[in-house]
Amino acid sequence: MNKLMILLPVFLVLFSVCSGCGEDDTENVFKPVLRINTQEKTVSNTAGSFNIQVTSNTTWSVEAKNTWLKPERSKGDGEMSIKVNYDANTTAKRSGVIRLTAEGVNPVELIVNQTELTFTNPIAGIPDPWIIKHGEFYYFCKAEGGGINIAKSSRLSEFPPTKRIWNRPYDIGNNKPWNVENIWAPELHYIDGSWYIYYAAGRPTSESNGSYKMQRSGVLRAKTNDPMGEWEDLGMLYTGDDYQKGIVPAADNTSYAIDLGVFHLNNQLYAVWSGNPAGSGDQWLYIATMENPYTISSSRSVISKPDKSWEVYTGKLNEGPAFLKNKEKGKFFVIYSCNGSWTKQYRLGYLVLSDTLANPLQGSSWTKSPKDVFFRCDDTSSVDGVNGVGHCSFTKSPDEEEDWIVYHVKNRNDNTWSSGRSTFIQKFTWKEDGTPDFGTPVGWGETVALPSGESR
Repeated sequence: MNKLMILLPVFLVLFSVCSGCGEDDTENVFKPVLRINTQEKTVSNTAGSFNIQVTSNTTWSVEAKNTWLKPERSKGDGEMSIKVNYDANTTAKRSGVIRLTAEGVNPVELIVNQTELTFTNPIAGIPDPWIIKHGEFYYFCKAEGGGINIAKSSRLSEFPPTKRIWNRPYDIGNNKPWNVENIWAPELHYIDGSWYIYYAAGRPTSESNGSYKMQRSGVLRAKTNDPMGEWEDLGMLYTGDDYQKGIVPAADNTSYAIDLGVFHLNNQLYAVWSGNPAGSGDQWLYIATMENPYTISSSRSVISKPDKSWEVYTGKLNEGPAFLKNKEKGKFFVIYSCNGSWTKQYRLGYLVLSDTLANPLQGSSWTKSPKDVFFRCDDTSSVDGVNGVGHCSFTKSPDEEEDWIVYHVKNRNDNTWSSGRSTFIQKFTWKEDGTPDFGTPVGWGETVALPSGESR
């Protein structure tokens, strides 16, 4: 027995060491990688150049399939940038292909479109941009100078002058409205035949030791079917933890709430916003049901906390929820921003409701993206560039054939809002699994093809 007890561990050790003998060690097999940072590029008809960023762990070759495209190198090794020159074009539009190949991996191709029908980003110097398409027109909504402005345009790529449609109230004696300062991030929605604007506002920060803790969400309603006409203020929305039928929202029974937006799902209207958990300055995403477009009808429920490594580079913030639905795949998305909006780490992630019949009020019904889905940092501090992206909205091209994301970029890497934030737009597509593919944020001043159906 003693001999067996001694020999048994030795046998087990030898077995464990030799059990893989003669088999391939798959963990040590070299797997070549070859990727580029974009699959499609649009350039103007004048001659110029652009760069492709290659990600690889092996040697590779590059070849232009069209003579007007001229890469400055034909081979490379590992990660490297390729400069591509292109000739001027005399036609309305042409397309070409640049192909990269490496042994043991599928080739990758870049489609280059050269066209006279282009525009350049940014289209405006506005943070928290909101664009909605209704019929043949686009409506641009923004906060400005203590009020809310709207513009109307037949073109998505052109931001026209805006018109003031609502002004903040003012203190008069002992009458001190809740929404006299810090008008933020208005969103324009068309619901059940009427226009509504959801916005954040609060009391002066001097009343709260310099903090924005008094920010709450309110709603306006258009008096006519024309969003460029007159509006009325319907007051604060309930964003607290103890909803009771008939409760009147006030600063003392609600919680910090900004970036509130609404969506319909299965004949129910919901509100989602960014708010503070009790006793904390963190920002989580909350959801509640709505009795109608101006009345929240439940206590708030948490659907997202900043708990992933890519969400907490600079503070614990989830904010700016926007909504997307993939009807073909039966998926519903809340696209949101994370990290500080004043930092170069600002970026987008998403929550997905894969089963649209699941209860959206339950946090367990939502799945968070495994990584951020839209980010770029040029790390420029002396000139304007793309130094963090976020706070988006979504719309369609004029002919309804393309999906477009509207977002703001931080102009410079200076850890403040003082250098400005600017409005960008670009087309996006969908992956095979039904999730959105936003691609890479375009560069400052980069040429982009006009939205489908839009002409000069």
